[in-house]
Amino acid sequence: MKPRRVLQMTMTLAVLSALAACGGGGDDSSYTPVPDPQTPTSPTGPTGPTTPTNPPTDPAPPDEIVVSLADAWSDIGLTISTSVRTWPDWVGTGQPVDGVGCAKNENYHIHTLLTIYRDRARLAMPDMVGRSGCTYELHTHDASGVIHIETDVPKKFMLSQYFSLWRQPYTGSNIAGLSGPFRFYLIEGGKLTRYVGDPMAIELKAYREIVILSGKNPPPVLPKYRWTPGL
Repeated sequence: MKPRRVLQMTMTLAVLSALAACGGGGDDSSYTPVPDPQTPTSPTGPTGPTTPTNPPTDPAPPDEIVVSLADAWSDIGLTISTSVRTWPDWVGTGQPVDGVGCAKNENYHIHTLLTIYRDRARLAMPDMVGRSGCTYELHTHDASGVIHIETDVPKKFMLSQYFSLWRQPYTGSNIAGLSGPFRFYLIEGGKLTRYVGDPMAIELKAYREIVILSGKNPPPVLPKYRWTPGL
C-alpha cells in the first residue's frame, strides 16, 4: 500500500473515533439540559393579623369594697353616744314640705333607721328634725337616726322626702353636704343587701335600716341593731 493511502486511512479512523466519543455525531446546538426536579411547595394564602408580644388589655377594675354585717346584735340606743355630731339643729315652719305635712294623730306609727357614714365615722342625726313649727309626719326624737312615721292613715314616704323636710341635698354628688362616692345598703330582718337602684325610690319601711356610706374608706363591718321594744 502506498504511504499516501495509509495516511488518509489513519486520519479517517481518527475522525470516526472522535465522533464516537462525542455521542455518535450530529449537531448538539438544540440540546437543552433538563433541571433536576424539585419538591413542589404549597401555595401560601393571606395571613391573619399578628398578635403583638404585649397585647393591650382592659384597665384593671377598681377594687371591690366588701361590706358585711356583724354576727352579734347591738342595742340601737348605743348609736346616740357613738355617733359624731355633724349637722346643725333643725328649725321648721309648720308648712307642708314635699308632701310631708303636720301629723294629725299617730294612728299609723312605724319607724325606719337612717344611718349615714363619712368614711368609718357614723354621723349623728339632728334630734329635732320635723319637730319645730309642728310635729311633722316624719320626724326624729334623738341622734340615733330613727325616723318616726306618724300619720292618721297608712302612707308611703320615700327617703328623698325626708331629705326635703330636713333641707339637705340628696343628689349623686352631694348627700347632706357629704361628697362621694356613695354606696347604699338596706338591712332588714338581720340581712344586709347592697342597693343599686334609684336612690329616689328608697321607701321608708317599718324596721328597715337604710345605710349610706360616703367616702373611699367605709367600714368593713356594719353593726346589726336590735330594735328597742316599742319601736
